[in-house]
Amino acid sequence: MKKLLMIASAIVLMVSSVSAQKLVKAGTLVEKNTPWYFGTENASNLVLNAIKAYNNIDAKAYLSCFDDNYVKNNSDRVYKEFATFKAVNRKVNIVIPVRTDGWPNQTEVQIYDDLDREYKNGSKHKQQEHRVYIVSDSSKKISGVWGSIILDDKNEYGLPNGGKYYSKNDTSTITFSNRGEVELIENLAKDWNKMDGKALGKYFADTVSVTTFEGRKFKLANSDWANMFNDIESVEWKLGMINPGKITNTDPVSGIIVLSSFKEKKKDGTKKHVSAFHWFMYGLDKKITSISWMERPIMP
Repeated sequence: MKKLLMIASAIVLMVSSVSAQKLVKAGTLVEKNTPWYFGTENASNLVLNAIKAYNNIDAKAYLSCFDDNYVKNNSDRVYKEFATFKAVNRKVNIVIPVRTDGWPNQTEVQIYDDLDREYKNGSKHKQQEHRVYIVSDSSKKISGVWGSIILDDKNEYGLPNGGKYYSKNDTSTITFSNRGEVELIENLAKDWNKMDGKALGKYFADTVSVTTFEGRKFKLANSDWANMFNDIESVEWKLGMINPGKITNTDPVSGIIVLSSFKEKKKDGTKKHVSAFHWFMYGLDKKITSISWMERPIMP
């Protein structure tokens, strides 16, 4: 990040020396094969005003810097977000306005900053940012924002990894996984509550290793899911929390922890109502390869 800031600083010095003239060698938009050149200060000042309003936690002033379409789609989110802030400071380090004929009628204002937020609930959040604000020529307002971040290594939340995984030879941290594990469990629960045994097979590998809360172990073939509800009268599976993760810097094989409540009534009258703690493991093909769980009864 320091090297990036040094390079950007050099660019800023060059901009000041050329007074925002069109520079053929100011970079190339590869997608359109057109050169970048430097924009004027008007777009930069607009973005700096938006950041000033952000630091003042003034949602109305902040949104006044954005065009009508952005306000329409983001106003509710912005007001809700600002209402959670106790104090914020987006400290701007570098501002670079750039334009290209490949993306005409707009200026991209590149911002490099350090963000420090404190929330009313006591949480704190620090990160470095590279943000790009799109300023439209027609509206003279910001029409969109995107960017990337580097989280502070002492951040209180939002770290890319944490916790510990203890193996035979080493320990490692756990990284959140996002390969569709959460959606798979949500859809699995829907089909389970429909008692659609035939639909369940699509979520699982050809053979699944099962460890019950009693410690029994067995293998379940994919074809067995179709008969899962043969002796069941009714079920109710309510999800409470889903937490997907993987071992940091390993292949994308992942696992997921699911907290839930589970009701079941069998045709012979047997009933079960429990809180359950499930572990599901996923293979490279994103199919569930193993299940294990613990449970405790929910008393009336």
